[in-house]
Amino acid sequence: MDNDFDLTALRVFHSVVRSGSFSAAARDLGAPRSTVAKKVADLESSLGVRLVERTTRSMRVTTEGEVLASRAERLLADASDLRRRLTDAGQAPRGHLRVGMPELFEQISMGPIAAHFRHRYPEITLELVTSRQPGDLIEAELDAIIAFGPLPESSLVARQLIKGSMTTVAAPGLPGLDAVRHPRDLDGMPLIDVPQHWIRQWAFVRGDEEEVLRITPVLTFGSMLTARDAAVAGGGVTKIPTILARPEIAAGRLVEVLPDWRGPAKDLFVVFPSARSVTTRLRAFLDVLREHVEAAAAARRQD
Repeated sequence: MDNDFDLTALRVFHSVVRSGSFSAAARDLGAPRSTVAKKVADLESSLGVRLVERTTRSMRVTTEGEVLASRAERLLADASDLRRRLTDAGQAPRGHLRVGMPELFEQISMGPIAAHFRHRYPEITLELVTSRQPGDLIEAELDAIIAFGPLPESSLVARQLIKGSMTTVAAPGLPGLDAVRHPRDLDGMPLIDVPQHWIRQWAFVRGDEEEVLRITPVLTFGSMLTARDAAVAGGGVTKIPTILARPEIAAGRLVEVLPDWRGPAKDLFVVFPSARSVTTRLRAFLDVLREHVEAAAAARRQD
């Protein structure tokens, strides 16, 4: 196997053959169809042969493609086993680790976690990459991705890391706050939003009750941190992750609005290609990450 043989592209090609189409492989891998097509084209270019004949309506695996497909699963398994053996060979995990994660999670959590990780595993270099979608595993060639749920259906392996929630908050002296007893009472209040796909609505849950409020925000941001800071400064009511709201509430800079109502949970997951792809350095990182997450959860329960 020469240096031009791309195992990530081989994994994508194997998924295309197994699923029967580029679109189905894209769904299985959680990646854009264009990324799947490019990876297969790159593999064909590196090998100098046509692996798949495709039209706008169908695809056919060539003879060369069938030969490669028949060996791909074994090649991928052997590569994973070799990688695992190499990383397990030393007394301590070593090498380079690339992990994708949402910018917000990196900003509020990863500084001390990464420092702790480096102290414990000095032979591992850690690179954090801003990423939002599990499909970026293939496109950015990452070892794992930390992603907010819900996650799309795919063949990727996902493990829940944090059971998340959203909290509605505002500055203590915001006019009209005393009259807010129900989500509908927010109508007419100044609202600060961080929209998801430009959806202008907030959902609330209380027991079996659900309320969806269409909103017209007075301030709109692309960052939860900015929304938090605007709320602290008296700009209005906002919904932010509980992990971000709790320190401000404890310090008295924010108060919880509608404490009986919660936003839909946004759990945090760690996603990786397969169980076989978990190297010792990735396992070490996940162990440190879970330690910090569990310690933070225990501290919140004591508050």
